[in-house]
Amino acid sequence: MKRHEVRAYLDSARLRFVAQADGLRAYAKARAIEVALDLMMNTKSENIHARMAEFLASDAKGSPVAVHIDARQVAAAGYSYRRPGDDGAALEGE
Repeated sequence: MKRHEVRAYLDSARLRFVAQADGLRAYAKARAIEVALDLMMNTKSENIHARMAEFLASDAKGSPVAVHIDARQVAAAGYSYRRPGDDGAALEGE
């Protein structure tokens, strides 16, 4: 990293990576718009038609997909780690 050539190569590799990622993002957005347009034009479901119209009207900025995340803690059943030499007496009180 002390040599100028190495830093220059790393910088150029980073720039190529960012350019490639931007190109993939643009392609994915264009493809999503194509699929949304196809769904809007050819679906029999009015719900899907309305969602695709909203998606296209928003210029594909927001995600029309609702994602549910369950953050509740679930008691782990099964494996529990025991330290070497531990006879398990500490676990009996739990």
